[in-house]
Amino acid sequence: MANQTIPPDAGKMSFTHEQLIQLKSEVLLDAPYASRVSFGLFLRLVMTGDTIPVLRQIDALEGRKPRSTVKEPSPFKHPPLAPFWHAHYFTSRHTLRNIGERWNIARGPGNDDLGAALNAVAEQHGHDPDVWPGALAHRVFIEGMNERTNANRLTGDWIIFAKHDGQNYYLDLARHEEAQGPIRSAALMQKLRASSAAEFPFLFPD
Repeated sequence: MANQTIPPDAGKMSFTHEQLIQLKSEVLLDAPYASRVSFGLFLRLVMTGDTIPVLRQIDALEGRKPRSTVKEPSPFKHPPLAPFWHAHYFTSRHTLRNIGERWNIARGPGNDDLGAALNAVAEQHGHDPDVWPGALAHRVFIEGMNERTNANRLTGDWIIFAKHDGQNYYLDLARHEEAQGPIRSAALMQKLRASSAAEFPFLFPD
C-alpha cells in the first residue's frame, strides 16, 4: 500500500486561499478560528468523524465555552515537539482507556483503589449472585467514569497546537503513543510539518 503511486490520468483539485478558508469554515460549523485550523487537521476531522468533540475542546481553548472535563492542555517539554502544545479531547471510544486510568489497571502494582472497590462490593453484595455482578460493573465503570469526569481528568487523543502572537494555531491530531521516544517524536514532527507548515510557516522556522 505504501508504494502505490497516483495514476497519471488521475483528476486533480486546487483551491484558492479564499476557497480553502470557506471550505474549512463550512465543515467547522462557521467557527471563527477556522482559518487557524490547518488543512491537515481539517482533513483528519473529515476522515475520523471526530469533528464535534474536537471542536468542543477547541471552543474551550478559545474561551468560547466553559472548560471541558478533559485534562488541562500542556506544552511538550522536549524537542523536536517543544514548544508546541497538546490538549486532550474525549470520544466514546476512549471510555475503556479512562476506566483503566482511573483504576491504574495498565500500570502494574499500586491498584489500591481497585482492590478497595472490589472488597467493598464483595462485602456488601458478595452473598447475592444476582446482585454483585451488576454492583461491581456499576462501581468500576459508571462510578469510575463519573469520578474521572468530575475531576476534569478525562483523557483521549490529542489536538496539537501552537501559540503565536496571542493566538492558537491548530495543527493536527495525534495519539499519545506518537510522542513516545525520540524516534516517534521526530516522526510526529514530520507529520505536523506535512499538515501545517505550508499554511503556517512562521511556526516552523528551521
